[in-house]
Amino acid sequence: MLVNFRILMIVVLQVVRIIDLSCSTTHPWQWLKILHDFHGRPGGPPELRLTVVHEDIEFLDNMQALLSKQAATLVPSFYFDKVIGRLETLDFSNLREILKINFGEEVVICCSLKMHRLLTIDDNVSRDGIAQLQQMANMAQLKQMASSMYSPASTLSYPQTPSPQRQIPNLLVSFLSAVRMLKPKIMVMMEQEADHNAPLFRDRFAETLPYYAALFDSLHAVAATNQQRARVERMLGEEIKNILVCEGVQRHERHERLSQWEMHMQRCEFGHVPLSFEAIREGKERLGSYKLKECRSVEDNGRILLCWGATPLYSISAWRPHR
Repeated sequence: MLVNFRILMIVVLQVVRIIDLSCSTTHPWQWLKILHDFHGRPGGPPELRLTVVHEDIEFLDNMQALLSKQAATLVPSFYFDKVIGRLETLDFSNLREILKINFGEEVVICCSLKMHRLLTIDDNVSRDGIAQLQQMANMAQLKQMASSMYSPASTLSYPQTPSPQRQIPNLLVSFLSAVRMLKPKIMVMMEQEADHNAPLFRDRFAETLPYYAALFDSLHAVAATNQQRARVERMLGEEIKNILVCEGVQRHERHERLSQWEMHMQRCEFGHVPLSFEAIREGKERLGSYKLKECRSVEDNGRILLCWGATPLYSISAWRPHR
């Protein structure tokens, strides 16, 4: 489900700085592929510098060892920089120095399943999620909500009507302002394609039910072992609990649809950049290699929705600051 950066291949760059802000949700194979792509580029590979943000220093050390070993024969001028922390805790007032970006480098940013954590605000409501869950214990009401989720009207029809425009949280504004100062060539983001950021518990519950039903269904189809599945299920369970029963700054799983992200990005002076035909084709081929008929992608104006059946699960889009 991760983004391929083949778009880089169309531009002759001398020094490329890739910023991975989502290492906990990505895998080193993505960067191994980049090493191979640059190795075969006409004119030879550029000087490649990869900055990775992660909380675990041991994880970063292992990743550095793996990539450096492969880069020795593919991209001789390869440098790996480690930043300990999480996206939402970085000092955005000094982002260039924190991410170790040198002037003159062409910057590319990858942010997978992390941007929604910048939407956190102190929006506590009068009653917490658990109390509302108890009030909704009437099974007839829950059954009615569940059946409506699977009605014919719920089939995929993208683009959807955008949800009401919300105020952009200060943390997201600060981050995008700092990114704009870096003047990246491209910023690729992947996010959950669901609206789990409604202020009312009932609305979040109605959105969570069909989304995670499809996600667990896909997990059942692809999990290699019971142990692997149990580990992912525990992670998803914590995610669901945070969406439903936490409020205010404690609720950091605030997923929003691509239509809402588009509003946020445009208001922060970012323009949409269509993904390249080659990247979209390669993504479809990779999905097809899994041989799962329910797993598919929908392309719309250079953006991609990754779906399980008729349910969109993730969106992939690319952006660039307005000049």
